[in-house]
Amino acid sequence: MSQKAVRILGIDPGLNHTGYGFVDFVPGHFTYVASGVLNVPAGELSDRLGFIFKSLSALIEEHHPNVASIEKTFLNTNAQSSMLLSHARGAAMCAVSCHSILCKEISTREIKKSVTGYGAADKDQVQQMVLRHLKLEDTRFSPDESDALATAICYGSSSILLGLVPTLGTKAGSSGTGVSRRGSSARRSRNEWTKRYEGKV
Repeated sequence: MSQKAVRILGIDPGLNHTGYGFVDFVPGHFTYVASGVLNVPAGELSDRLGFIFKSLSALIEEHHPNVASIEKTFLNTNAQSSMLLSHARGAAMCAVSCHSILCKEISTREIKKSVTGYGAADKDQVQQMVLRHLKLEDTRFSPDESDALATAICYGSSSILLGLVPTLGTKAGSSGTGVSRRGSSARRSRNEWTKRYEGKV
């Protein structure tokens, strides 16, 4: 039986522009599904957060991801900007949680290092490596899209997802069985992933 792909939703949160990207993942291979940017209209903060929540909810219902990953808030010297970004992240994470989807927060540096091999890579480098991971040519994603796709790719490339795969299908926050023990090798985790999706466990 062929392996069943895990569909990952990557989110690059922002109060003005929230990027999203869906990719299908089997060990060692990513397939592009969809991506885009939610251009949040001006207005009251509550209305803008509601727009992010409702729009992401609609996308989740359309594409049915198994898991999600979101970029952590980068704390800068502008406390107001950091606070507003945190609000946007909260709206996005609530949309994911309301659909009972596991969600992982990943730091910007970790995402860049996973996708490009360099934790301080610039946006152009991230964009080029996203295209390479997805085996796409002549495609130009916006920075918000490529960052969201990079977040999804990082999740799939790490042992985080391989360790969580046996619990997919359980609701977010519920306990599952068969999670790889801390310190398990990548080979062991990959074997468990394969057994799971070939119906052997």
